[in-house]
Amino acid sequence: MLIPTIKAARIVHRPSIQAEDVLHHFLGISRALAGQLDFQSMIEAISREVHFILPHDHLDVSLLLLDGQHLHAFETGLHTSWGDFSEGLMPTAQSPIRAVLLGEVGYLLSGDAMRDPRFQFPEAFNHPIFNAQLRSRLHVPLRARGEILGALSCSKHAAHFYTLDDVRHTQHIADLLASYLYALRQTEQATKLAVAEERLRAREEGLRLGASRLTDTLENERQRIGMDLHDQTLADLTRLHRRLARLSRQGTLCGSDLQPVCDGLQQSMQELRGIIDAVKPTVLQLFGLEEGLEDLLLRSVQSSGLRIRTRLKDHTGGAANRLAEAQQIALLRIIQEAVNNAIKHAAPRAIRIDIQQRQQHLTFCVTDDGIGLGDASQRETGGIGNMRIRAQLLGARLELGAGPGGRGTRVSVSLPHNESQPITALEGP
Repeated sequence: MLIPTIKAARIVHRPSIQAEDVLHHFLGISRALAGQLDFQSMIEAISREVHFILPHDHLDVSLLLLDGQHLHAFETGLHTSWGDFSEGLMPTAQSPIRAVLLGEVGYLLSGDAMRDPRFQFPEAFNHPIFNAQLRSRLHVPLRARGEILGALSCSKHAAHFYTLDDVRHTQHIADLLASYLYALRQTEQATKLAVAEERLRAREEGLRLGASRLTDTLENERQRIGMDLHDQTLADLTRLHRRLARLSRQGTLCGSDLQPVCDGLQQSMQELRGIIDAVKPTVLQLFGLEEGLEDLLLRSVQSSGLRIRTRLKDHTGGAANRLAEAQQIALLRIIQEAVNNAIKHAAPRAIRIDIQQRQQHLTFCVTDDGIGLGDASQRETGGIGNMRIRAQLLGARLELGAGPGGRGTRVSVSLPHNESQPITALEGP
């Protein structure tokens, strides 16, 4: 059922166009379509030929997205905010021509859209009609394979410009464009799908290589731990066992004999705790990631023997402590590498860690005021390479650059953060 148009008080008289001229310009539209590979180029290419059949100040094609809930507007002639709406995407329900897009009417013809109630409903995005003074408006659907793809729209500043004859001409043009637009949309979707698949394959390959490199790193770490246990803890325990055996054979045990044994056992236990903490930080289990990072920062500086000011600031209200344990361990290792790099190579006077929430991402920044990054060709090797692998497996983004004012170094790791759906990270040393 067609919605009746507002009766025009005065019809603009236009010179008639001969059927032969109409056919000539239809052919011109077909020729203009050849070689156009995107929607914007297409509408700009056909505008001149369409103008001979349908004079216009503004011409646009509104294409529905596959979900049917949004549309993308491509326009030529006057530039309006329809083409800018949320980067070109507009909810279908807010379009002033939704009746055509939803198939409720066969066309819309208005002598003065600025006074037409059909374009003025709650939440209608109709500002361009008034801002650009688009009084005469004509809209017809674009149909292909039994579905509405969108709408073709013509507008003029002058009121009561278009007639029912124009409706028929516009529908013919829309039918001519619809098949091309359908094919172009299918091609665009296929291209996007191919790009997405290629990116997925590249990501999977990157994860595979990253996992392989991290496995090698983990194996090296296991070997190091095994050597520490063999060369340090086991050697100490063996020495203590021999001392106890010797004292037992002598048959005399007194406090002075046992004190060195007790001291040795105490030292071995401390060394063993250090090895265990290196594998899995117990401070995370006891206090959470924030305390773990602060402890890491203080211990790293103390063990270096350097005088470095430290500061940790959490701007999130403890969001880091609510991450999954595997996430916390992975983040701790990345930040541990960043802090150690700063201490070993940058000669800083201060190191700070900031935890911030930005656009559904939890970001950890390690900043120092040292000498800055070295040769760019050497940045992705060794520890920094491992940091990138850990971040990639975590689904996070790692960035390295200069600190504030171009001084020092800033390392940030940004993790998509949805507290209801924690991301599982690969746990490592």
